[in-house]
Amino acid sequence: MASLLTGLYLVSPIDLIPFTVPLLGVVDDLVIVPLAVGFIAKRLPANVHEDAGRKADMWIARWFRRPLLAALAILALLIAIWAILLYLIYRVVVG
Repeated sequence: MASLLTGLYLVSPIDLIPFTVPLLGVVDDLVIVPLAVGFIAKRLPANVHEDAGRKADMWIARWFRRPLLAALAILALLIAIWAILLYLIYRVVVG
């Protein structure tokens, strides 16, 4: 039952801490969600957990030849999106 409720929370659009709260609104995505995923993963049967880990390793090896480079590219993309959003907000506020 706890796994079901945790899974429903993960796909729910409602956050425990709303994004309108400065800085704390991101805590839901950075702390609570990984903890919830870890909670669900620990409750999986051992054979399911091992099979999923093996499939994830194969998928990463297939699509990401250099995982660190892929992580840096994704991080750079996220930083660029935030920079553009902050610039647009600045333009609207300052005029």
